[in-house]
Amino acid sequence: MRRQMSNLLIDLNARRAFDIIDRVAYWRRLVLTARGNRAFRAAQPGFAVPPLSILWDAQATTDLAEYKRSGEEAARLFWDLIAPHVQAASAKPARVCEWGCGPGRIIRHLPALAARNAVAFYGSDYNRASIEWCRAHLPGITFLVNDLAPPLPVDDGFFDLIFCRSVFTHLSASLHDRWIAELRRVVRPGGVVIFTTHGDAYRVRLTKQERARYDAGELVVRSLGAEGRKLYVAFHPPTFVRAHLLNALSIVEHRPGNGTQDIWIARRAP
Repeated sequence: MRRQMSNLLIDLNARRAFDIIDRVAYWRRLVLTARGNRAFRAAQPGFAVPPLSILWDAQATTDLAEYKRSGEEAARLFWDLIAPHVQAASAKPARVCEWGCGPGRIIRHLPALAARNAVAFYGSDYNRASIEWCRAHLPGITFLVNDLAPPLPVDDGFFDLIFCRSVFTHLSASLHDRWIAELRRVVRPGGVVIFTTHGDAYRVRLTKQERARYDAGELVVRSLGAEGRKLYVAFHPPTFVRAHLLNALSIVEHRPGNGTQDIWIARRAP
């Protein structure tokens, strides 16, 4: 019954209803995680944590232990993807950027994982509050502010590698095209772009109408909130990704998600 009601609200594009649901869920989670968060702060006084409102906006959680645990796990995953490419980049420090870094959940853990490698890390996000917090609390990483639409504030070919987790998953079709062109611009010739999408593992979450469009190879956009935010969600048939997101890049690898987001690794031509 809950799934049916949710699907009905999705088909009706009931943005106001989902905004209310999100606000109620936020306050409920604050109450449920309050004790655990106090314990976490007491046990890990040296671990800087972002304001819970920012954390909810970026990750839909108010659980500080989950913020740390999931960030460490995702950082290990991405470092395994990144390392083979930056180790072969050049003799100078490789420039690696997380586009859409939010409150530093992943990128804060990468310098320690890359300690034996010469890597300069950058983070970029359109949420200025997140970037201000990162700049104040996560030293050793350069943080940049961008807008919802391109460009990034760097020169052509500035980065050796740029990666993102769950950013295209919250953008419109027009911004998909504009951002993939921008990522190609800012990565050097021969450089690598790594990104994730809501692929076939998320098909079961679609309504009947959405599933028909997805199966036809169309990008499915569920605009229940402001673009770029968590209630604005995009779902990506692999055929769409290959035809639209990767028409300016060469596919290196596609890892379909098993209950998780698909991972795509692509390269700009030398």
